[in-house]
Amino acid sequence: MSPDGRSQRHRPAYRRMPWLTTLAVIGVIAVLVVIMWIPVAATSTPSYCSSCKATKKAGQTWQTSVHSKVNCTQCHVQPGIKNQIAWRSKEWLNIWADYLNVPRVDQQGDRPTNGNCTPCHDLKTIASVHGDVKMPHDRHVTISGLVCADCHDKVSHGTRADAGKVSMTVCGMCHQQQIEQNDCSFCHVKQVAPSDPHPDDYIAEHGKEALQDEAACLRCHHDSAAFCDSCHARPTPDHFSGTWRYTHGAEAKKDRAGCLGCHSEQDFCQECHQVSHPDDWLQTHGKVAGEGGGSCLTCHPQAMCDSCHEGRS
Repeated sequence: MSPDGRSQRHRPAYRRMPWLTTLAVIGVIAVLVVIMWIPVAATSTPSYCSSCKATKKAGQTWQTSVHSKVNCTQCHVQPGIKNQIAWRSKEWLNIWADYLNVPRVDQQGDRPTNGNCTPCHDLKTIASVHGDVKMPHDRHVTISGLVCADCHDKVSHGTRADAGKVSMTVCGMCHQQQIEQNDCSFCHVKQVAPSDPHPDDYIAEHGKEALQDEAACLRCHHDSAAFCDSCHARPTPDHFSGTWRYTHGAEAKKDRAGCLGCHSEQDFCQECHQVSHPDDWLQTHGKVAGEGGGSCLTCHPQAMCDSCHEGRS
């Protein structure tokens, strides 16, 4: 009984220990915070983006690019808190889907929009003339509707040397007529002589230079399929004779540069020609040839073997 004569009801155990309830609530909240925060923190790191096999190469090129200090999400997730939440929500599900071994949510990083670029690159502060090239960025973006990445596609996933290079392929989408008419002054400040800038022997010698810097050629010959393949996609008939690998030597000596227009001497020619047989190879080659695999026939025709061995069986 209470001092006033009233009966005192028995208080439940959880009411007598409110601190246990408080700790339980705090624990649940902490677990939820961890579950939510780990994916958010993970998706904020470039290492997360490049951890997938499909994006591994992109991560490697990003590390050596001029944008190596820029987080992936700054370019590939569109600005705005709504877009950030939508992208991270899907990635949050994918992270736990991997742990739980359940299907992932299909999602790909977006191509950088102008909204991703302009916070750092204000169009009003970019000059309209860059060296010898006229390029009013604000007009191309606001009137023509181009995206920065249409031209600057190697800024984040190319070498530092490639970052400033812009292919004329995109220019030709709107300015094909000026390109075909060789109206260089349309884009260039300096007047270019109308004569052919290539040297006289360029048809024979261009292969080596093209292999070293293909992008330099594509600045003018912007469609490799239409321009380069018109010659190089059709090898001469003697390539299909069946004996070309054994008879090409004489032709290669007469027109070495012509061969190097398509074939790299280091990677292609040396595959066969760097082989050095020992001095006693005539007497000892039989064991290697007997192991099969056709290794000898890579360089030598069967007729060469038959000319010696057909009468010794």
